[in-house]
This record gives sequence, structure tokens and C-alpha cells, in this order.
Amino acid sequence: MLSFLTIQGRPVFVEEKDFRRYVIVSLLSIFALIVHLFLICVFWLIGAIELSVINVGSVLIWSAGLYINIKGKHDLAILLLCFEVMIHAVLATSYLGLGAGFQHYLWAIAALAVLNTRLNTLFAGLFSFLFIMIFACLYLIFSEVQYSYRFAQWLEWVHFANILVAGLPFIIALVAIRFITVVQEARLSELASVDSLTGLYNRRFATDAANKILKRAARLNEPVSIVIGDIDFFKEVNDRAGHEVGDAVLKRTGLFLREQFREEDVVARWGGEEFLIVLPGMTGDTAFRKIESVREQFVDKFEEDNPLDLITMSFGVTECQPGSVFKDSLRVADHAMYASKEKGRNCTTLSPPARV
Repeated sequence: MLSFLTIQGRPVFVEEKDFRRYVIVSLLSIFALIVHLFLICVFWLIGAIELSVINVGSVLIWSAGLYINIKGKHDLAILLLCFEVMIHAVLATSYLGLGAGFQHYLWAIAALAVLNTRLNTLFAGLFSFLFIMIFACLYLIFSEVQYSYRFAQWLEWVHFANILVAGLPFIIALVAIRFITVVQEARLSELASVDSLTGLYNRRFATDAANKILKRAARLNEPVSIVIGDIDFFKEVNDRAGHEVGDAVLKRTGLFLREQFREEDVVARWGGEEFLIVLPGMTGDTAFRKIESVREQFVDKFEEDNPLDLITMSFGVTECQPGSVFKDSLRVADHAMYASKEKGRNCTTLSPPARV
């Protein structure tokens, strides 16, 4: 059910821009099919055989509407279903009278009619208003029709039930819209914060997260360490083996780094072949030992499949002073990383904290 409500679960014929309409029409179609199947039995039971047969036709029409909707023809499906409800409401009221309450379904279909994008906004509004007009006209045309079938003593409860059931499509549509909106907003937020190649956080998100972590650490007097890592000889691998190999190295590195750290740690692609790691609650010495272990595992990870036998990483580590600014600690970690490069690469350098 949840995958059905996500953009990944949409059928191939449904365009992304029409996804909400597709979900709403599909859910309402399934709901209406259940209602009409139930009504076939109810009408047969009370002796309204004609209405029972009419509801068989309604089941076929809603099934066709669901199929058309899945095929991406949402406007045609909406048009078909709107007219089915209109005809059904008129016929049911003409047979059973206003006391049965089948006219209330016109309110629900008036809301669905607005989703027909083949009509401009004005005409869609007028199309929707048409069903409200029909609702009002039923009170003029069928005001004297009396219920003449079995179980008349239950008529008030039937009217009550029809009011409730006619209101459910509004709730179904609004819940679906809310769910889809929440999922899409979360997806957009993820896309805005994640580097598409490595799957790690991007520079913007990492900067915001690091600043928040440092502020919290200063308030609680907790240590924080900043790490900059760089893939050694990456430019040479890119130039000699090609950008596809380079991208593959970045992806593998991103996956590897993501697996090495805690959930509360921030691991980001800082730019190019550089990576930022923020380690809340870790002193410089603890962070140094952790990064050294990661560096050694990285070498082992690439040992069997190492393009040009060049892939290793150099790291720079620094512990942030209480009240320090992120950009200052970042600069210190960056200098420490370049010190690792000067030492011959494939090593880790711990630098004293930046002065506050």
C-alpha cells in the first residue's frame, strides 16, 4: 500500500506530474468498487432488482475507470466516473426517494471533477458546480417520491450511512495528498542534502550540520573532532584510467566511509575527491586512532581492485576548541591533511586545535 503511494510505485504510463491524480482516482475507484458490490446485494435484498442490475453496470464502469487511470488517461477516467456517479445518484433517488440519501454522493464527485485538467480552471470549477446544481435539483424533482421497498423501518439509518460513506472520499483524497506531500518533501530534502554520486551528505548540508554540532558541543562542553580526507593520486587515476573509473572509485569510497562511522557522525563529500568527517563526542586522540583504523581498512578494501595500484587516502584530524568556529577548525584539518601528503601520502596527521 505504501509503495503504491510513492512515486517509485507508479505505473509506467503515469507521468510524474500526474502522480497525485493517479493515486486519488485509483483509491476512489477501489473504494467505489467495494461500495457498488455491496449495493448490488443490498438492492437485491430490498427488492429493487433494477437498481441491483444498474450497480452491476456501475462496477463495470468503475473497473474501466481504474484501468484507464492506470494507463495514464486520468482526465478520461475522471470524466467517466463523474458521470457514473451522477447517473447513479439520479436513478437511485428516483427509485428510493430523497430519504435514502444517495444524492449526497454528488458532493464527493463535485470535488473529483475539479481534477480534470483538460478543462481550464474556470471551466473545471463550473463542471464541479454542475453536480451541486444537480444535487439541488433532485430536491425539486423527487421531493414527493416515497420509499416503497422492503425494510422501510431502516430508511433513516440508510440515509445516515450514505452521508458517512459519501464523506469518506474527501478523507481518502486528503489523506493520500498529505501522505504523498510528506514523502515528496522528504525526498526533496534528501536530494538537497545528499551528493548524487557518493550518496554522502553534500557540502551545504555538512556545513550546517557541523555548525550545529559545534554549538551544541560548546553548550554541553563536549569534544568534537573534524577530519578531512583526500584520495591519493585521484587526478592521475582519472587522467589515465578515465572518468568512469574515477567515478567508480568515488562511489566505492563513499559507500566505504558511510559504513565506518556512527549514525550521529557527519560524513560528507566536501568537493572533488575530498571528504569531510565530523565526529561529535570524540577527542583528537580518539579520532586519530579511529581514522588510522579507517585508513588501514581502506587500503585493504582496495587491495584486490585498485586502479593503477594508486588508491589510498590521506587524512588530517583536529579537535575543536570549545567555542571555536567551524571554518577555523576546517582550515586546521585541511592543513593537517596536506601535511600527510607531504609525508608521502597514505597516512594520518593530528594537528593541535585552532586558536579561539
